[in-house]
Amino acid sequence: MMWVGMGCASSWALDWKFRFIDHVLYLKRVVIGRGKGVQHLVYYSPMHHISWSESVWFSDIDDTLINTAQTTFEASEGIKLVFSSRFGERVGKKIQANFNDIFRTMVAGLRNKTDADWFRSGVDKEDYERVLSAIETYQREMKQQFGSIRKFSREVFIKLSADTEGLDTAPETIYEAADAYWVTLSERVQVMPGVLDLVREIKNHRRPLYLLTGSDARLKIKPNGQFAYMPQESEDFKRERVSLLRGKGINFNVVSIGDPEDKPHLDFFTKGVKAAENDLGQPINLSNAIVMGDSYAADLQTPIEKMGFGLGVLFEHGKEGITLDSEHQITTGFLADAVHYVSE
Repeated sequence: MMWVGMGCASSWALDWKFRFIDHVLYLKRVVIGRGKGVQHLVYYSPMHHISWSESVWFSDIDDTLINTAQTTFEASEGIKLVFSSRFGERVGKKIQANFNDIFRTMVAGLRNKTDADWFRSGVDKEDYERVLSAIETYQREMKQQFGSIRKFSREVFIKLSADTEGLDTAPETIYEAADAYWVTLSERVQVMPGVLDLVREIKNHRRPLYLLTGSDARLKIKPNGQFAYMPQESEDFKRERVSLLRGKGINFNVVSIGDPEDKPHLDFFTKGVKAAENDLGQPINLSNAIVMGDSYAADLQTPIEKMGFGLGVLFEHGKEGITLDSEHQITTGFLADAVHYVSE
């Protein structure tokens, strides 16, 4: 069997070799370990065939292209400073710790599927359900109006953090703290491993990259204590934040934002595909579409199972190597690995 070789830069030295036969990809990977000799891992796996010339790329942003989760803990320093200025440093530190606990819990709920996932995450599923219930309590009217809640509103996270400390916090304090958080997050966020390699490869092949990102859910507090949602205002805020990615080397065609339709609803992804088709000026054969994200349930399940996307790339930060989950999905900790499942 003749193999075609292809190199890839990562924390491991990789020598990739692959060949398509009757539209089936047979992949051979040689992994050279970190100073522990040479380890050979060989995989022969049937994969859905996508050619570079027909490929269309879609990607989530937060915790797929950029490390939002890690930077959140740094950005929460702005929340601490706002509350410290009003209630003292001890309270400010508690609000920051509460906020980070809520964020960590909600991220676990986004990613975890099994009891084993919950165990590995170090977060109790019951804690997630308790936090989610508290979030829903503040968004009852929103749910009646829009049919769903916004699980990741930082304003709601801050309000719950203050509630835990028994603080009767003015809306203006919550807004100021949220603004301080977002400013710091935008300034400090880091690009994930392999992303710039992937973007360069996509552009070198003259293929488009479309971003599919959830709402940042900028909410306001009503006099009755319920949170109000203005989709256009929230979308405008996210669009401005996403535009900063170009300065970090992430060059994309069009971004589709989850206001008011959000992940994992079919309407959200349909809107994103239509925006891409309008940009291209032609329909997209979704069997040639590649979608990338850090959550199977939020980012990949609907495109793969309901829309017929050809390949889903699940990104797990820190993962070494690649898992071939099915003929339509891989899991990797180095996003540029996705290029090895597309043929010339």
